Amino acid sequence: MRINITARHLKLTDAIASYVKKKITKISKLHNSDEVWTHTILSVEKNRQITEILFHADKKIIRAKGQSADLYASIDMSVDKLEKQLKKQKELLKVRRKLSFSKSCELNRSVEDVFSYSAMEDSRTKISEIKRFDLEPVSLENAIVEMDNLSYNVYMFKDIASDNVCVLYRNDSGSIVLLEPNEKQKI
Repeated sequence: MRINITARHLKLTDAIASYVKKKITKISKLHNSDEVWTHTILSVEKNRQITEILFHADKKIIRAKGQSADLYASIDMSVDKLEKQLKKQKELLKVRRKLSFSKSCELNRSVEDVFSYSAMEDSRTKISEIKRFDLEPVSLENAIVEMDNLSYNVYMFKDIASDNVCVLYRNDSGSIVLLEPNEKQKI
């Protein structure tokens, strides 16, 4: 692990450098990666001692900044903040792994159940739900607006211009398709 320390407006002593290295190597154990390096910037502005740590790991940068009247206290503060961020990131990775694992196991179980031929044949011929509603005459533009407002993929309406029952649906490309019945031709 590489540790870079930059001092601005103060003299970097061996005691300060060893303290920073000790603290950073302690928290670097939270992240198990080969490509880990840190850049610590120690600075003084008026009577404030500021410590900023940039933790580079796996093409990600985690930043923690602390300031106080004492340099060692600001180092401790920024190391604590960095430690919290690393622990949070580690927990998030655990949760994501568990979720992806459980989803893959669940998917494997459900694929066998759902994609059996007999189950598919039954589900295609069985009516799962009946919805009844009143058809009020609306214009095509208003029907499209209403379909988008309700976030429906399919919308049935009575066209005000032709007095026909029409259906709007959104196809795979995202465009809207209008289904309307042909006028009966008189022979």
